[in-house]
Amino acid sequence: MGKENANEKNPRAEKEKLQSDEQTKKSKLKRSEQPGQPETKQKSVNTRLSKSKTIKKDSKGRKDKEVYQPHDVFFKANMGKKEILVDFLQNYLPKELKKIIQYSSLIQVEPKNISPNLKLGEADMLFHFQELNGYLLLLMEHKSYEDRYTPLQILRYITEIWHQDLSQNRTITPILPLVFHQGKKCWQYPQLKDYLPPNLPAGLFPYMPLYQALYYDFAWENAKLLNDRDLGLELYIYLKTIIIIYEPGQSRFEEQILELFQSIGNFEIDALVEIATKIITYLGTTRKGFSEEKVIELVKQSGGEKTMETIFDRVEQRAEKRGEKRGEKRGERREKLAFAVKLKRDSFPVEKIMEYTGLSREEIMEL
Repeated sequence: MGKENANEKNPRAEKEKLQSDEQTKKSKLKRSEQPGQPETKQKSVNTRLSKSKTIKKDSKGRKDKEVYQPHDVFFKANMGKKEILVDFLQNYLPKELKKIIQYSSLIQVEPKNISPNLKLGEADMLFHFQELNGYLLLLMEHKSYEDRYTPLQILRYITEIWHQDLSQNRTITPILPLVFHQGKKCWQYPQLKDYLPPNLPAGLFPYMPLYQALYYDFAWENAKLLNDRDLGLELYIYLKTIIIIYEPGQSRFEEQILELFQSIGNFEIDALVEIATKIITYLGTTRKGFSEEKVIELVKQSGGEKTMETIFDRVEQRAEKRGEKRGEKRGERREKLAFAVKLKRDSFPVEKIMEYTGLSREEIMEL
C-alpha cells in the first residue's frame, strides 16, 4: 500500500485523540471533587435565595467586586419589611433624628420612579419619609475587603436624585444615607472628609461637597451591638443570623443555630414558616460545608427535633388549609357552573343568570 496523504485524517488517530480528551476531562472532574476543594452548593428550595457568585469588572477589565446574592436577598427580605426597618431605626438612630422622624410615613420607593438613571446596587434600597419629604438611602456592604469607593457611590446616588429634582423645578430633597455592614471583621467606614489631606485648612471645609453617612457595623467581631437593645424578636433573629454565619467555632455555631430556632418557634404559623424558610435557605447557601438538609438535621440532633417537628407540622397544616380552601372554591365554582347550565337550558335571561350565579356574561355564553 502507498503512503497516506499527509492532509488526510487518520481514523485511528482521531479516535485516540477523542479518548485522550475524554480521559483528561474525567481527571479534572475527579480532582475538583477531592477533599479540600470548595464544595458545590446544591440548588435551594427557595430559588430567590439560591447562591449565585459573580465577578464584576471595572472599566479596565480587572476584577472589581464579588456579589453574593444570598446576602443581598436576605438583607432585602428583612430590612425591606417596614416593621423590621422601623424597629432598627428606633433602636439605632441618633436621638436628634428620632425626634424628627415619623416612622409611620416610611414607604419604600422604586429608584426608576425617581429617575431612569438612578440605578442602585444589588442590596441598596430607597425609602421615602412623607412628612419630611425626604429619603432614607440604605446600603448594605458585605465585601471581604474595605471598599474605598462606597462614599463616592452614595454621592452619585445623591447627586442623581438632586439632578432630577432641579430638572422638575423642585427644591432638592433631603437624603439620609445609612450604611449597613456585615462580615467577619469590623470595617472602619470612611466618611468623605477622611479622604481630604490631613493638613487642609479649616477654611476650605465649607466649600467641599461633603456629607455624613450613618454607619452600623454588624460584623462577627462587633456582636456587642446586639447587647442592651430592646429589639423586636424578628429584627433580633435577622441580626443574630448574619453574625453567627461568620462564627469560626463549629460547636458554638451549632449552639447558636439551635437558639435561633427555639426563638422562631414563638411566632404565629405564617410568620414562623416564612422566617424559618429564609434562615434555613440562607444558612444552607452561605455557610461552607452546609446545605439546607444539614441545617435541619443539625437542629434535630442538637435537641431541637421538637422545634423542627413543630415547624414541619405547621407547614403541613398551612398547606392543608390552603388546599381545603382551594378545594372549597373549586367546589363552589362547579356548583355555580352547573346551576348556570340548568338556568340557561330553561331559557333564563343571561342577566338573571349573572345575578343568580355571579358568573360573567362571557362565562355563561361559553356554557
